[in-house]
Amino acid sequence: MLSVMRQILVGTLGLTLLAIGTARGEETPHLTNIALIDQPWAVALDITGYRVQADGVKPDGRRYFLATNRAASMTLSVTLEGATSRATEQGCLAHLERIARTSPAHRKPEPMRYEIRRLPVVEYLLPETADPQTAQLHLFACISKDNVYTDIHVSKTGFTPGDDSQLRYVLASLDIVTATTATSLDHFRAGSAPYLQGNFGQAIPHYEQALALERANSALDKALWRLLVHNLGTAYGRTGDLQHAKATWDYGLSQDPANPLFHYHLARTYAAMNDPDQAMQSLHAAFRNHRRQDAGESIPDPRQDISFRRLMLDPVFRTLTESLMLPAI
Repeated sequence: MLSVMRQILVGTLGLTLLAIGTARGEETPHLTNIALIDQPWAVALDITGYRVQADGVKPDGRRYFLATNRAASMTLSVTLEGATSRATEQGCLAHLERIARTSPAHRKPEPMRYEIRRLPVVEYLLPETADPQTAQLHLFACISKDNVYTDIHVSKTGFTPGDDSQLRYVLASLDIVTATTATSLDHFRAGSAPYLQGNFGQAIPHYEQALALERANSALDKALWRLLVHNLGTAYGRTGDLQHAKATWDYGLSQDPANPLFHYHLARTYAAMNDPDQAMQSLHAAFRNHRRQDAGESIPDPRQDISFRRLMLDPVFRTLTESLMLPAI
């Protein structure tokens, strides 16, 4: 079941990254803000004419933004990455120098280095081959603020002289602004990045904030809300905080009383608390609701679940699990 839930979460994060994309084909100025959830500031860029393709948090915690302007054959990507120490201008320059050194060997001429509004930039051109539409102009920029590095890459395919002004305009529009208030979805995504890496302690504060926002004003759809409750309850359990794990499953069942997996996880929690009576009651409820729903999603076999290994030594508990796994009549 854990692998299934992981697949669901990865898929959900993928949908989150892609589903946020909306058409930006209009020519009225359109600014977008890109931020890390734990920072009070955001990077603002003019993306007029662009369509957002991805906007979210990668499993490694980096904030990633991707947009394309098909009419102009331009692509823009922005990555915000937290550092373990203060980000510096020297760090940005070293990053851009690495890009210049590792750029493709067939570039012409050598990479150019200059500034746009004090923003350091590396630019290089990949000349056309047999197809004149394949010439690519690439501009890379980097900014450092607090403990965050922001990498900006804007490129154009089918480059002709004069097109560079379009790319430079995007970089010239960059500004640092106050970040907007994070939503429950923002916190859910921020918590899911460390959760996928097994860093449950880091995931908990974001999941707690997401659930607090949901309790005040529900905004997530049912599937994401269930995943939020599942991940928070699991994270508490994996860090040994059984009281908070129980409280999370209890809350989930107060809102979704027929959810078989919530009952099952509550049974796991009772097992960890060495409360066999409550564990059996919750297991029975899990299988009862699962059968009533005729759910397509499978429910684990408690006889094979390491969470119940100690309770399986109890003949009464073992008999219950055997009966639960009998085919429904």
